[in-house]
Amino acid sequence: MYRIVLLLFFLTLSLFALEDNVKILAKKINGKGDTLTAIGDVVIYSDRYVITSDRAKYNKKTKIVQLYGNINIIKDSRLFARSKFATLNLEDDYSFFSPLFLDDEDSDIWIRCDKANLQNGVYYTKKAIVSSCNVYDPDWKITYTSGDYSNNTKFVTLYNALFYIKNIPVLYTPYFRFSTDKTRRSGLLRPSFGYSSDDGLFYRQPIYFAPFKSWDFELDPQIRTRRGAGAYSTLRFADSPYSTGKITFGEFKEKSEYVKKYALKNSKHYGYEINYNRNKLFSGYFGEDAQDGLLIDYKYLNDVDYLNLQKEKSYITSSLITSKVNYFLQKDKDYAGLYFRYFKDTSKVSNDDTLQTLPKAQYHSFTKPIFFDNLLYSIDYKFNNYYRKTGINAKQNEILLPIIFTMPLLNDYLNFSVSENIYMNYISYSNDPTIKHNGQYLSNYHKFSLSSDLTKRYDDFIHTIGLSIDYIVPSFNDKKGYFADFIALNKEKKSINFQLEEFFYNSKGDLFLTHRLSQSYLFDEYDYKYGDLLNELIYKFSDKLSFTNNLVYSHKNKEVSEFQTGATYNGDIYDFSLLHTYKHGKELGDSNLITAKISTSYFSKYNYFANIDYDIKEGYTQNWEFGVKMHKKCWNYQISYKEHTTPILTSSGANSIKRRGIYLTVNFTPIGGIQYKFERDSGQEQ
Repeated sequence: MYRIVLLLFFLTLSLFALEDNVKILAKKINGKGDTLTAIGDVVIYSDRYVITSDRAKYNKKTKIVQLYGNINIIKDSRLFARSKFATLNLEDDYSFFSPLFLDDEDSDIWIRCDKANLQNGVYYTKKAIVSSCNVYDPDWKITYTSGDYSNNTKFVTLYNALFYIKNIPVLYTPYFRFSTDKTRRSGLLRPSFGYSSDDGLFYRQPIYFAPFKSWDFELDPQIRTRRGAGAYSTLRFADSPYSTGKITFGEFKEKSEYVKKYALKNSKHYGYEINYNRNKLFSGYFGEDAQDGLLIDYKYLNDVDYLNLQKEKSYITSSLITSKVNYFLQKDKDYAGLYFRYFKDTSKVSNDDTLQTLPKAQYHSFTKPIFFDNLLYSIDYKFNNYYRKTGINAKQNEILLPIIFTMPLLNDYLNFSVSENIYMNYISYSNDPTIKHNGQYLSNYHKFSLSSDLTKRYDDFIHTIGLSIDYIVPSFNDKKGYFADFIALNKEKKSINFQLEEFFYNSKGDLFLTHRLSQSYLFDEYDYKYGDLLNELIYKFSDKLSFTNNLVYSHKNKEVSEFQTGATYNGDIYDFSLLHTYKHGKELGDSNLITAKISTSYFSKYNYFANIDYDIKEGYTQNWEFGVKMHKKCWNYQISYKEHTTPILTSSGANSIKRRGIYLTVNFTPIGGIQYKFERDSGQEQ
């Protein structure tokens, strides 16, 4: 806006050019010696400044300009200032203002003061107000007696600062300093504090170090007056253009009174976590078409409270903690993978009998022709090392080798294939002297398949359907030795398997309906002839509303063993999701849960939300929460009430605590904010 006004001035008034690229434009310009006086709609501009005022005096020798009345200053195309009287040294970057209104577009803050000096890029102010809100009626502001603002370091320092919400004073501090820089830099992060009936007063102050672009470090010390104290640290890094990593470690020490009250097994909760993700680790050695990836997600902890004490609102609701390390390498039609799984059941006093997979290895050769194009083969090899300190250990080797002959029929409307499938499984045991024989399993089965993929265009939609029928006939199997209950075998039975898969697209080519159905018939079973019926449906009513349903029906038990129904709506004003999950059976366990989430931004700048997890089987609410979020340019907050149940580890085993509390997060741009919680514990759940 100001630049447009200045251009209009340039078109209507006469120009007086000075030395050193300083130019003055005004209705009347007088010169006497080294002093130049400009009167009426004065415009002064140079390489760094654009200035307007009612009147100005400029000394060509000292490079000092004095400005009077309705002063507007744009410096380096971004810093905007207003004043009634100002003295500027255009060469030494020294200025004096009385009064001053300063607006920095980069940091979004403004400062208004009675007097100010600018020297070496630092504004020294007296009797001032700072804020980032509306200038005429700010939602928050800070008044202070003196202070400074560095245009170079982007720090604001205030003395005798009084913080206001509207016109209500809420906090005084003799010294306050904050950064207006939006780039990552070292300093204090937003603190968290609160109160809990069992923890007492709580305070956590994160300290952030960012010495280099490739890594940073965060230290999070905390204290809970009735419970104890601890600290967590997080190192984040990127050791290559294709990777990200994070290492977290910490410890929290409980007070003896708290340990005794809840009969905790551990007075200290400690652990560490390693998260690392990288592509292109070794694939460069195998050619341009090779791909690989490494994923590390490892957690070591002595109990679940190590995780629950890190943050104020995020609690672990499951007692089973899984660590994993995955690596894969793929080139052309060959795939190799190495996977590690480590399970920590925090409900147990000891995990010596928890079965681990350390490691699982896989090699897969995708379908390739042999001798001629219609004769194909593939190889799938897997190795599983099942390990634990107490109990049976096992090493499992299994291989599946199918040889497939394919033949198109009816002008490619049908595809027929027949395959010979050889399956081998060998298991060796250790750590149990009672097992005398290892397990051996060898089988062969024939598979006859008939499939068709059809597409038809209608006036308003496109329908694609895929049908397939597989007829499996076992040829022979030979089973010897011992097989533990955790060993899975690929035991094919004589059966017919039917599969249906169809997709519907609208006239624009967008998928709006997906349907999958599968059913098998078992010839040699006496009690039941039908395998589980699987049905999946996904329907998108629009870009905003979708519906899903998954159903598993057990013919053997004559009941629905798994049923999941959900609806999701993501609109401009409302967001809503509802999910019902039901499971029943020996393998699946019993569960009946409802999860619902809703939020609305119907009111300008406000978002109301609510979440609930309800256990229908047990008849109680696992977790529920409701609250409101408010967002403005200069500040935002979130306040919520939440009840949840979290596991703890006692000396006698697993237990849980029901917690309820109010959580508040407030952030003032750009000075930072706070997190506050008021929480009550309802004691241990039995």
